[in-house]
Amino acid sequence: MGSARRGGLLLAATALTAALTGPGTASQPGPRVLFFGDSLFVGTGSSAGPVEPRTTARLLGWHAVVDAVGGTGFTTGGRHGKPYLSRLQHDGYLRGRFATVVVEGGTNDAHHGDLTLVHDRALAVLDLVRAAQPAARIVLVGAFVAHGVPRRDRYVEVDQILAAVAAERGLTYVSQLHYADLTASGFLARDHFHPSTAGYQLMGRDLAAALRPDVGAEGIEPPTTRL
Repeated sequence: MGSARRGGLLLAATALTAALTGPGTASQPGPRVLFFGDSLFVGTGSSAGPVEPRTTARLLGWHAVVDAVGGTGFTTGGRHGKPYLSRLQHDGYLRGRFATVVVEGGTNDAHHGDLTLVHDRALAVLDLVRAAQPAARIVLVGAFVAHGVPRRDRYVEVDQILAAVAAERGLTYVSQLHYADLTASGFLARDHFHPSTAGYQLMGRDLAAALRPDVGAEGIEPPTTRL
């Protein structure tokens, strides 16, 4: 795990599927929320685990359940997992009940996937989530790319595809492409691809702020690019 966190790209990140309780415990109840995604939700690059989901959950008073596998995406399975649709069909998480399901992805699709398949695969994933969680709010979070990573046009294309998919289904969409312009020291991990702990904390705060209109959360600063 340590070496993959320090040096691996998303496609080579160590797989992790982890269920964890965040702020929603017996002493601090909150709505159960599923965070489903790739190594960004694993927290690859940080030694602190799934920092972005936990930060968002803490700020919004949610009980976080994280289902994340590095290297996976709508069209990709990486070395350790399967594409999103297959994961959701077989890993059992959707048998639970959640107030919100946050689906994060697209980075690995942009890195090495078939972009012609992203639209339909993403629709299939979201439709499966809707069928399994008819009462849940569904949020789609797009691809991340670090400053200086080549072929940025592919990440832009995936961001546009996923934004269109979310619009087709009337879902909240949160883009993460603006982090490509962030060069602040300490934002990236040693692999210069994944965020550091501080980077993930920033992204978690931004995600909470982006979701504030949906959940009625108060006192959260608007999205920022400052650490």
